[in-house]
Amino acid sequence: MKKNLKMFLISGLALFSFSSCDNRDENEAVSSVEVNKLKVDNLYDSKSSLKREFGKALVKSMNESKALRDLIKNESLKMFDNDYEVLYQMIKNETLENNRTVRDLILKNLGNENLLNNIEINNPTLTILVPELPENSFSAKLWDTQNQVPKVAVRLTTSNDVPIINQDGTEQVIEAKYIPGFPIIVLKDNERIIPNNNSTNKNLKTTNVALINGLNYKFLDDCFDGSKKINNQTARTVPILSLDPKLATAYNTYTVANVDGWQRDYIYYDITPGTPKGPFKYNFQETIKTFSLQGDPVAAYNKIADQTGDPTLQPVSPGPIAGWTGGNFEFKVRIIVNGKNGVGSEIIKYFNAKGDDLFAYTIEKRILTNVPRSYIYVRKFTELKQMNLNIPIFNWDLDQYASSIKIDIEEIDLTETTILTESRSVEFASNFGVEVSGGFQEYVKIGLKYGTSQKVTATSTIQRTFTQGNDLLGDVIVNFADNVIIGATGNTYTTREYNSGLYSITVEPARVQ
Repeated sequence: MKKNLKMFLISGLALFSFSSCDNRDENEAVSSVEVNKLKVDNLYDSKSSLKREFGKALVKSMNESKALRDLIKNESLKMFDNDYEVLYQMIKNETLENNRTVRDLILKNLGNENLLNNIEINNPTLTILVPELPENSFSAKLWDTQNQVPKVAVRLTTSNDVPIINQDGTEQVIEAKYIPGFPIIVLKDNERIIPNNNSTNKNLKTTNVALINGLNYKFLDDCFDGSKKINNQTARTVPILSLDPKLATAYNTYTVANVDGWQRDYIYYDITPGTPKGPFKYNFQETIKTFSLQGDPVAAYNKIADQTGDPTLQPVSPGPIAGWTGGNFEFKVRIIVNGKNGVGSEIIKYFNAKGDDLFAYTIEKRILTNVPRSYIYVRKFTELKQMNLNIPIFNWDLDQYASSIKIDIEEIDLTETTILTESRSVEFASNFGVEVSGGFQEYVKIGLKYGTSQKVTATSTIQRTFTQGNDLLGDVIVNFADNVIIGATGNTYTTREYNSGLYSITVEPARVQ
């Protein structure tokens, strides 16, 4: 009897213990869910909350429709803006299964027409990015649309942490220092597309992307137009076979021969010590050939990736780089060219760069235990890289323009600009005149450099654009008198480099005809 009573008490105690454990685990699970929901909720502001609602509907829609998954994959592979991105406005009327459009399916899972209208009005450049994740864990090219339904991440302006929406509708947060190791797509605003609906953008002379609901979508710059492939060939150290022979002749005529003259005099006017007069030739244009960041690689990355919309770098020693939500960097180049009439001209150019274009690194993979199937990819910077470009600027005619130009570069975070007025003191050449040659009159430059006349110094004003929130990287001055080629070793030439302290560029005349 005592034995039976003892067994009963032990059994009851064990049952109570298991019951208590179950209750504690259940309470902890509920508490964990509530904490996670609060963490997710706190990340969103009013605008990104609209993307959140869209993302929930998008997850459900992709679950239901393989045709939608195929459409997003195939459109992203077109790289219409030079990245694996899809503009929602461009695909919303595409037909899927059962003769439903993308918008119809999104609306079905969103359940509110007014809410969808509000999302479309407030997010005109809403974009779906298919990221390239490390070690071929996921990308547009590798996406198996038959078996893989991606989660949806929302890129925020309030935090570098990334909220994600799972296939079952639950949500969690991936800290900025982590990169997912599973199929996922990103909802974001497009920095390369501008809806041409206000006075600032109305006169933008770039390629039209689409006319949708009365909005004319245009590229911020044609360098983002994926249908136009830019030829990027010349690096700063140039093999002799890759260098235009006229630049080499200019170098040999003046620098090697130790003659006091300007290489650009020969390039643009065919002027040599033996032929000191010549008309302007339009065969060459000043061109930005290379770009590289300067200084410590981690500091350089932090400078251009300090906004929540940028590819991100968290300050974890030695520094992981997680650019999966941002795609490529966009850079704006502003060239100030002053004219003799006292009015300057602002030339705006753009280019985009992958992190791999600017940084060399090694990679280390670590398993992230608290997020299933996710990894930390830690990249240790080894050096900064030089990126080849081919950005034409202008034909440098000294009779029309000052003998120096100013170039500044900024990394783009926003697209709204402010107009400022700037004045600078510049020098103009005055050794030009009419000469008769072969019975014809020609307007020619007379003499090497400034000739026998005095250079003219004047103050020139210009209206320049400034974008608040962008990362300003400084400016450099390029002079007409600067040697284009500064040295030669064996079969290679070295061209002049201009350094702002944060970046370095090379600017060379390039043949255009």
